[in-house]
Amino acid sequence: MDRSAVGVLFVVPAALFMLVFVAYPVADAVRLAFMATDFFTDQDKFVGLSNFREMANSPKFWPVLWNTSVWTFWSLIGQFALGLLAALAINRDIPGMRLIRTVLLLPYVVPVIALALFWRWMLDGSFGIVSYTLQSLSLLAPDQSPLAMPDTAMASVIIANIWRGFPFVMISYWAALQSIPPEQYEAAQVDGASTFQQFLYVTLPHLRGVTKVLIVLRFIWTVTFFDIIWLITRGGPAGTTEHWPIWIYQETMGFFRFGYGSALAVALGFGLLFVIAIYALIFRIGREK
Repeated sequence: MDRSAVGVLFVVPAALFMLVFVAYPVADAVRLAFMATDFFTDQDKFVGLSNFREMANSPKFWPVLWNTSVWTFWSLIGQFALGLLAALAINRDIPGMRLIRTVLLLPYVVPVIALALFWRWMLDGSFGIVSYTLQSLSLLAPDQSPLAMPDTAMASVIIANIWRGFPFVMISYWAALQSIPPEQYEAAQVDGASTFQQFLYVTLPHLRGVTKVLIVLRFIWTVTFFDIIWLITRGGPAGTTEHWPIWIYQETMGFFRFGYGSALAVALGFGLLFVIAIYALIFRIGREK
């Protein structure tokens, strides 16, 4: 058997996996987006763009889009800021640092349901430690929870998501920091650069490449992240934390409107592709300049 045939044999399992578990579900979701499915008879009826028109005219469209944007923007800002600070902190060779790194990674490796239960307990209006502290400072009414208030519910789940997601950014930045030659810092010190100037002109340029990739990955994962909001608030109170994946779930699994839910999913997918394309175009133009 020649080498090309061996190469094909190695590729076939991965190609079959992609076809069965990625390509087929995506193609079927696109097909269902143009259908109205009767759950009881399992009959599909072609309705064209009706599902998309209903989505665009829905009173939930703009509030859910706004919630998704707020959730994504502030989650990314918090995760990158906290992840960079944590990476700079653990990039030091001091006693006990290995244990500190392990502890900082825990939020990312613990199951999401455990994290959600932890945050719900912390924010419980009757016995949650966070709610009790805020009540003691007269920032909350007695027996009130931030999760039950429209003005603070979204901020609460965003903080929970930042806490869960920052370790991935931290470990990615830490790996990039490890690759920076120490000679560059030594040369900067010889030239009289301060610590902040070393960070600005030595550290940040080396983090630019990993940041570009991280932004895309974290953007996709944050927009489509369903578990933590649903487990903590289920989209409440009064829909103030309902974002696009929750809308998809409610229409599909709550009302069994598979065609409409597929249209929502397809719209989300194309929205992600559009934003990523604009992001890539901006960086391409910036690189050409």
